[in-house]
Amino acid sequence: MPNPKTSNPYLILFALWLMMFSASSQLIIMVPILPEIAATLGVNAFWQGMLLTAYALSLGVSALITGPASDRIGRRLILLYGTILMAVTLTLHTVAESYVLLFSMRLLAGVGGGMLTSGSVAYVGDYFPYEQRGWANGWVMSGTAFGQVAGIPIGKVLATGFGYRWPFLMFA
Repeated sequence: MPNPKTSNPYLILFALWLMMFSASSQLIIMVPILPEIAATLGVNAFWQGMLLTAYALSLGVSALITGPASDRIGRRLILLYGTILMAVTLTLHTVAESYVLLFSMRLLAGVGGGMLTSGSVAYVGDYFPYEQRGWANGWVMSGTAFGQVAGIPIGKVLATGFGYRWPFLMFA
C-alpha cells in the first residue's frame, strides 16, 4: 500500500477516474461508430453487435479473475498491466484491417478494461481509510458514468471527421 504522506490522494483519484472512464467509454463508444465499421469492414448488424458483446463479456470475465489475482500480486501491478493492455489494444484497433482482427482487439481491450475496473475499486479500499472510501469510490465510479456519456459524442465526432479508427487512438 502506498504511503499516504508521499502520495497525493487527488492524483490517485484522478488516475483511477481516468481508468474507469477509459474502461467504460470503450463499450459505449462503439454504438455511434458501428455504421462506419460496417461500411469499412462489410459486416452485418449481428456481427456489429458482437463487437459490443466481445468487449463486455471479456471485461466481466477478466474482472472476476483479476480481482482475486490482485489480492495476491498487488493492485498496482494489475492496474499497470491493465493500462498497458488497454493502450496497446486500442492502438492496434487502428490497424485491424479485418473483422476478425477488430473482434480480437475488442476481446483484449475488454480484458484490460476488466483489470482496470476490478483494480480501481480494490485500490481505493487499500489506499483510503475506511471513513473516506465511500467518498473516494464515488469519485472513481463517476468516471464510469462520464465515460458512458462522453463516449458517444466523442466517438461520433472523431469517426465522422477522421474515420472509425480515430476514437480508439484518442482513447489509447
